[in-house]
Amino acid sequence: MSRVFFLINGIMNFPGCSDNWNGKGVTAIMCPPQSTDKAEKIEYFCGPIDRVFGQKERADKLFKTMLFYRDPSYSRIVVGHSNGADVILTMMRDYRDWPDIDHLHLVCGATNANFDKNGLNRWLAEGRVKRVTVYVAGKDLALRAAHSLLGKLLGYGVLGLAGPTNVHNEFLNDGRVTTVWEDPWTDYGHSGCWEGRHFESTMKSFIDEQ
Repeated sequence: MSRVFFLINGIMNFPGCSDNWNGKGVTAIMCPPQSTDKAEKIEYFCGPIDRVFGQKERADKLFKTMLFYRDPSYSRIVVGHSNGADVILTMMRDYRDWPDIDHLHLVCGATNANFDKNGLNRWLAEGRVKRVTVYVAGKDLALRAAHSLLGKLLGYGVLGLAGPTNVHNEFLNDGRVTTVWEDPWTDYGHSGCWEGRHFESTMKSFIDEQ
């Protein structure tokens, strides 16, 4: 089975910039000579205020990209950082025929933490999503700000602040839902996992875990 990765950025990401984590991530996945994996970057730009506008269009972009890989021979791994996690869940809410996801990685997710409300309990129960890994950075000042009244008014969720809530016990017990917040994540800020020497180990955790 061929693996394909979908990498979705958060806010303040300038499409085409050579330093974007998801652009570099595509290279890290596909460049090794022994790799047979494929990867797509879903890029967009928005700021902290206007991210509430255009979310449906960003979800539509992800949906249309995934449709190219709907063949059952593909194993689909989806990685969303910050607002990218909300783009993913918006797509899953607004569409019904997105291809099944083998592993969903939600990194410092600025989206709803409640698995009943964000739909993940349902998608896991139906087998549309096979595994979910949530990543929590111990020094995430951005999500602490998102937890404020203003952040809530702007529609930010805080999945990546303290991890998921209301996850059905069966998914925790059988390992379908896991939360990563131990070292080195305890020392990361909101985007720390993409910085400098951490980038390679972060990408390796997605690639090698499958």
